[in-house]
Order: sequence, then structure tokens, then C-alpha cells
Amino acid sequence: MNPNTLHEPDRGTVAVDVVGVSRIYRTRRHEGPLWQQLLRPTFDTYTALDSVSFKIHAGDCLGLVGPNGAGKSTMIKLLTGLLKPSCGRISVLGHEPGRLSSQFLTQIAAVFGHKTSLWWDLPVRHSFDAIRRIYRVPVETFSEDVALFAGMLHIDKLMDRTVRQLSLGERVKCEVVMALAHRPRVLLLDEPTIGVDMESKQHLRALINHAVEERQVATLLTTHDVTDLTACCTHLALIQGGKVLETQTMDGLLRQLGVSRDNGGQLESRLIEIFRARGMTTDEERTFCSTDRTDSMGDDGD
Repeated sequence: MNPNTLHEPDRGTVAVDVVGVSRIYRTRRHEGPLWQQLLRPTFDTYTALDSVSFKIHAGDCLGLVGPNGAGKSTMIKLLTGLLKPSCGRISVLGHEPGRLSSQFLTQIAAVFGHKTSLWWDLPVRHSFDAIRRIYRVPVETFSEDVALFAGMLHIDKLMDRTVRQLSLGERVKCEVVMALAHRPRVLLLDEPTIGVDMESKQHLRALINHAVEERQVATLLTTHDVTDLTACCTHLALIQGGKVLETQTMDGLLRQLGVSRDNGGQLESRLIEIFRARGMTTDEERTFCSTDRTDSMGDDGD
């Protein structure tokens, strides 16, 4: 058992430190004779992230906000170690994610709202049991946490249903509970409220706040739902075209924009104005608050 998964970190400790990180993709050009493509290939480059820097402290939730293709999902994949940065430095709990050390992996959790880590043809309970065994969490501790979180999201009756029988919203709720069940110190949430009904969104936000405030979990949240931001985030980072435009506390940004926390529509409009002033296209504006996404770079895009 990894003891780090069973104690709460001190509030204010830097859990995630991203310094000058860039991620550049190379794509092969398919033009000219076949022999030339094989022997003298040429490439195009695409910069998904450009010198991005930010920190997340224990007990804070950073909302990463921007239009589709801004680099949000790429950032999460870098933090999980699924991708490595082209340049710059990333430290998560003192570890370099790309090395995928066991000490690092046992202390993080990630939820991708549009993908599943549950076993498709088995009851939900089997996936939870596998996670408990993988992370070597004591049965009593694991059962108590799952019961608490499942009760908050009202998924108790879903545990014996096969994953393929669940709706998208039901599956996402199960994913979030499973992600928290081994007591991670860093939680990465990529559109966790996608496909979730209004009441369940409220329950999910309450659970995220519980993890952040009560367990001091450093959390990164990407979403196109402004209410997720106002309900959960202590800080916001505005990202567009792979660059972070601004990082502020949520309260500071609301004061700067002259918007109240309970006026999500006005906040959404002001954020669109900020991105538009920085060159947001009409297509990006249409998708800014959309929960349906097409990855321009396949699995590595945003």
C-alpha cells in the first residue's frame, strides 16, 4: 500500500508546477512520388501548446478555459504522462510525469468525460474492485469512500449493471467516483459534466468541491460549462491558440470583469469578448460553450 494515498497534503503546497511547456506535433506530408515520401519525407509542424506556465496548489481547483483546439486536453495528457513536452518542465508532486513512476501514478487520477476507463462488458462493481487491488487500498477504507461518493452522486443502484447499459451521464458519474476512490492528491478532469443532466451536474460539483476543500486535492478542470467554473474553481487560466493569456483567482477575475459569481451568462459573454479580442474565430466562438468536440489532432488534439 502506498501511504501517500491515505493522508491529506498540507493546503498551499505546490502540487502541479508547469514551466514554459510547449508541445509541437509533426505530421508527415503525403505529396510527391511514393519513393520521395519514403526516402525524403517532409513534415508540417503544429504547435498545440506554446510556453505555458501555471501552478496548482493543494486545496485549489484551476479551471483551464478556452475554445476548442486551445490545447486543454493536450495539457492534461502531458500532466498524466501520456505525452511528453517538446520543451519546458512539468512537476507533479515532485515527479516528472513522462517517467510514469509508480510513486507518481498512485497519486494522480484523471477523468476524460468522452472516454471510459471502466470495463465495458462487466458490472461497474468489477472495475471498482480492480482499482482497489491495483492501488492496494484497504478494503474498509475503499468501501467507506465509495459509499460516501456513490451516495453523493446517487449511483448506488448502478454498481451491478454492466457499463454498456449505462447512459453517458451515468458512466461519467461512475468514472469520477472511481477516480477518487484511491485518494489521489492530484485530480485531472477533462469535461467531467459532459452528457450529465442538470441535477447530476450539481451533485458532481458538490463532490469536486468536497475533494478540493475537505481532502485538499489539487484539481485541474476543463469545461465548456461556465457554471462548473463558478461553482468549483478557485483559479482560472485562459488559454487560446496554445498560449495562456491570463491566470487569476476566480474572485479576482470576476472583479476585473465586473461580473457576479451567480451570473454565468454574463461571465460567458465576457470570456467570449476576451477571446475574440485575441483573435478567436467565428467557428471557435460557436464551439466555446459546446460539449461536443472533434479532436483536430486525433487522440493528441484538444
